[in-house]
Order: sequence, then structure tokens, then C-alpha cells
Amino acid sequence: MTDRTDTAPAWGKAALPLPSVDALSEEQLRGAACVWCKTPLTAETAVNLGERRVRIRSSHTTAFPRGCRRHAGEAAYRALLDHAPSCEQCVDNADRCDTNTALRHLIREGRR
Repeated sequence: MTDRTDTAPAWGKAALPLPSVDALSEEQLRGAACVWCKTPLTAETAVNLGERRVRIRSSHTTAFPRGCRRHAGEAAYRALLDHAPSCEQCVDNADRCDTNTALRHLIREGRR
């Protein structure tokens, strides 16, 4: 079964702030556990948060963070509250803002 949240555009996922990289375990950085609650994830339960370049100590690496549906939805809600008031397109017509659309999609997925 495919993770339905993979249909959300990558830029919407990238808008989700993550916990500090220094606080994440190896499992969280590679997407085996939720970046917020450390719950082990499967393809069916995970929300892909997009590939990210991160700095750990003095080097850079690629992380593939994922979150559980609940926490990804909550993070998307907070991101939408931060985004919408300062986005000219959201103020004019939120349905035409791609970031708003992606974040709302992730919020709905978090309720499943």
C-alpha cells in the first residue's frame, strides 16, 4: 500500500519545521521513526517529509525524515497558521496558494 501523503507536493512537506537535527536519532534521520514522537513507522503509517540536507557536527548528510500521521498533521496545521497571514496569495484567495493547498492536504491526512 502506498502512503497517500506522497501525493502532497514536496514543497508543502518542506514547509514543515522539524525538531533540531541534534536531537534526532539515526532511526529518525533515516525515516524509520517519527521525528516528533519516535514511534516506529511503516510505509502505511508514515508521512514522507522530503529529503533534506542536514549538518551534523562538522559534516553534511542527507536525511529522509518521516513522521506519524498525527504529528505531521499537527505540524502542518502550525505551519499553515504561520504561513497564511503573511502570504499575499492566501490573503487574496487561499485556494490558489500551492503551499496552503499542500499543508491542508497534510492536515487532512493527519486526521486519518
